[in-house]
Amino acid sequence: MIYRSLMFTPGTNKERLLKSVSSEADALLWDLEDAVHPDEKAAARAVIQEALDELEDKPAKPIFLRVNQYGTEWYAEDVKLARHENVNGIMLPKAESARQVEETWEGMGANGELIVLVETAAGIVRLEDIFSNPNVSGVAFGAIDYAVDADLTLTEAGLEAIYARSRIVTYAKAAGVEGIYDTVFADIHNTESLQKRAVSARALGFNGQMAVHPKQIETIHEVYSPSREDIDWAVKVLHHAEHEEKGAGVFMLDDKMVDRPIIEKAKQIYQAAERYQLIIGG
Repeated sequence: MIYRSLMFTPGTNKERLLKSVSSEADALLWDLEDAVHPDEKAAARAVIQEALDELEDKPAKPIFLRVNQYGTEWYAEDVKLARHENVNGIMLPKAESARQVEETWEGMGANGELIVLVETAAGIVRLEDIFSNPNVSGVAFGAIDYAVDADLTLTEAGLEAIYARSRIVTYAKAAGVEGIYDTVFADIHNTESLQKRAVSARALGFNGQMAVHPKQIETIHEVYSPSREDIDWAVKVLHHAEHEEKGAGVFMLDDKMVDRPIIEKAKQIYQAAERYQLIIGG
């Protein structure tokens, strides 16, 4: 699956967890890691268990658990909780190897979605190994932890992380991993900068982004959804390719050359529009 937005909610607050189900986010990240103090890890796991049990039916909105890092004292029990019938999958933080992915997959019952969160220099270097495990369904970039690990200074322009972002996208695409998600934007009141950062990440090949507050969802969805103009263009290209210029390898449309790569791009836009229910397929 591909999600435009994945929204974090701390695992310590049952009311907020349950409320998040009615948010506009495409998917939910119920957090057992960074948002939870070490002394509250077990308590947070119990709170999430209660919240999951209180959901009468599995919600249409996917719920992921961001578990604690592989090798920590909390990791194994966090992963086991992902076997709950109302959990769709796991986000594995600081992923650095195929072995970590495999043990997580087995721990969660070999079922569901597994998103790796790459946020260390070792993780960036070992992407080929990480993606060699076929159970990886998505990848997310954790820029804040990566900046600490690599001693980078995060800037609004984001140039310092272009190598990491491009490497993630390239290796994910090569491995057939569909969901590629950019890092959180911590300043929840700075919508303009969030929009600029999302546009930049989208241009690099990311197709979604993690969020820390519901007010960020509208901006994220706007950026990661095809525009009305893009959809109209895609429909026009595909119509001409199928009907007007059927069988032609190359043709002209609005004084511009259309060849196979252009047609494939139009298909991508059309499929995204269908996925996000911006058009009805047919």
